[in-house]
Amino acid sequence: MTTRRYEVLLPARFNDGHEVVETCMRCLPDTLMEVVDRFGALTFNPQPANGVWSHGGRRYDDQLYRLALDVPDTDDSKHWITTFKKELLKRFEQLDIYVVSYPIEVH
Repeated sequence: MTTRRYEVLLPARFNDGHEVVETCMRCLPDTLMEVVDRFGALTFNPQPANGVWSHGGRRYDDQLYRLALDVPDTDDSKHWITTFKKELLKRFEQLDIYVVSYPIEVH
């Protein structure tokens, strides 16, 4: 079976500037456990990377955690990730959450 890696950039701060871990203590742990419950594994980088983007004439300076999950490359997995992203948008009160995917070979 083909495997696909999904990388999700999770915000360290809400768009209003408040830190996620101080404002919503369960946001990150619940997110990680959902992935483990569904797929049995994940990779999470707790050191935030810096990012910059703009929307509607406003600049956002982000700190982002990288979540990577290697899953079967199936329609079911893709559907789950799509639904998961919608939940994350609400949970982290974001305009967007960047999710990228690509096929991988696991040896």
